[in-house]
Amino acid sequence: MTLDDACGWFDLDAEDTAEVVAAAAQIKADEELSSRLADVVRQLTDHFEELRPWKLLDLPAMFDPVTEPDAPAALRWLYVVAFAEFLPTTLEAHARRGVPESISRATLADVGRHVRIARRLYGVRACIEQDWLQAHLRGLLYDLGRLQFNLAPLELDQADLDDAGVDATPGSVVVETHIPETGPLDPDAVAASLSRVQGFFARCYPELGTIRYATCDSWLLDPQLAGIVPDSNIARFGARYRLFPPARVSDQSALDFVFRAPTTPRVDLPRETRLQRGLLDHLDGGGHIEARYGWLALPKAALSTD
Repeated sequence: MTLDDACGWFDLDAEDTAEVVAAAAQIKADEELSSRLADVVRQLTDHFEELRPWKLLDLPAMFDPVTEPDAPAALRWLYVVAFAEFLPTTLEAHARRGVPESISRATLADVGRHVRIARRLYGVRACIEQDWLQAHLRGLLYDLGRLQFNLAPLELDQADLDDAGVDATPGSVVVETHIPETGPLDPDAVAASLSRVQGFFARCYPELGTIRYATCDSWLLDPQLAGIVPDSNIARFGARYRLFPPARVSDQSALDFVFRAPTTPRVDLPRETRLQRGLLDHLDGGGHIEARYGWLALPKAALSTD
C-alpha cells in the first residue's frame, strides 16, 4: 500500500496528502523522528485489538497548534504517517473478521474528519487527535451509520451496576457510543445505528458473545438539555440513556463541540442556532453543563449483513 493509498482511506484531500508525503520524507531523514514513528507503530502492534481503548498508548502531542501553527510538516503529520504504515494490519484484520469495506472506509475516514476539524479550530493542516484515532487503527472502533461504537469492558463496581439495573458484571464487554460531527442527530438515524450493533459485532467478533449494552459518557446526556433546547434531537438522544449517578462539570467540552472555536472569548461566540443561544444563556445565567455516564439495552438483532 502506498502512502497515497493510505491517505485515500483516511479521506485526506490532495493538499493534505501532499503534506503527508513530504512529512514522511522528513521523518525518514531524521533519526529521532524515525524512532518516534517506529515506537507508535510498535505500540499499535503490541496493543492491537486489546480491549482497553483509551489511556493505554503513549502518544504525546508533537506540537502546539495554538503557539506553533507553522510547525514542520514532520511534526504536524507524524501520527498520520505512523497510522498509514500500520494501516495494512488494520485492513487485514477487518477482512479476516468480515468487516465490509464500506464500514472500514467510513471508520477510517474519521482521520480526515478530525484533520478538517483541526483546520477549522486552529487554522492548521495537521493531525492532533492521535489519542482518539488510535482506537480506529487498533480494531476497536467502528462507524455504523450516524453513530460510532468502540468495544470496551465495563469498569463499574457490581454495586453500581446492580443499583442501575444493569444485568452485567464488571469487565463485561459493552460498546461505548460516540457522536461524530456528521450532521443532525436525527432520531431515525440514531435508532438505525443502534439496531446494527448486535448483528455487526456478533458476526465480526463472535468470540465476545452477544453485546447487550451500549454506554455513553458525554455532556449530551445532561438532562438539563431538555430544558435548554426542548423537543430537540439532542435532548431526544440523551433521553435514550439511563444515567449512573456521577456527574462532572463539562462547560468547555460543550462549548468546544457546539462552536468549534476554543480560542474565541465566550462573549464573542455566535448565537445563530437555538443550541448556541440556549447554551450561552444557560452558562451566562450561572448554570453549568454536566457530563453524564449512561447506558441502554441494545436492540436485539439477527446476524447483520453489513
